[in-house]
Amino acid sequence: MKLRTHVVTIVGVAVLSISTMLSAQAAFIENEYVCEDAYMEVAYDCGNNAVIVEKNRLNKIYSNIYRPLNNTQKAQLDKEQRAWLKARNDKCAFEYEGPMNNSIVYAQIGANVCTAIESQKRSKVLVKKYNIQ
Repeated sequence: MKLRTHVVTIVGVAVLSISTMLSAQAAFIENEYVCEDAYMEVAYDCGNNAVIVEKNRLNKIYSNIYRPLNNTQKAQLDKEQRAWLKARNDKCAFEYEGPMNNSIVYAQIGANVCTAIESQKRSKVLVKKYNIQ
């Protein structure tokens, strides 16, 4: 029960942190995702929620940066983003065909956590590069 409460707290704090950052443009807050140590159902939800939180954060930051850029700057940012997406997807890829078992599910959870963490790192880079306060 403690572990489940801990994971739910982490996800709740992550969502609160994101909404605070987006509404007030607060300093960048890093979320910590410790999903693999939880029970499978909780871990699976934790991994999925981590991806959602970090992709939403990255999309919001990217949109805010993108709007005021000129066409040349937009093209450069798009190029950088495509390269980053390829690298992230290569690093965090999970492909499996066959029967599901606990090991496979936890590998998927690990891939989701990897995707969330890499997306968070990219958000942090963009916030620093474009001086978002």
